[in-house]
Amino acid sequence: MKKTSNRKVRKNKGEKQLAGRRGFGLNEVIGIAAGIIIAAVIVIPGLQTFASSLISNLQSWWTSMSSSIFATTVG
Repeated sequence: MKKTSNRKVRKNKGEKQLAGRRGFGLNEVIGIAAGIIIAAVIVIPGLQTFASSLISNLQSWWTSMSSSIFATTVG
């Protein structure tokens, strides 16, 4: 017959307080690194494509606007 202990394991009050105040750990560093890698691989090339199309559209818009605003007539 096995003896079972009826003893309760008590947690120290200090342990509970310290558990909520943990420092910056390895999981946080890995998460930040993963976020930077995802941004570099996915977001930045998409922004580059968006920016180049925006610049080309603005160039064509400015060409048409400048010709109508600063119209020069030779006469």
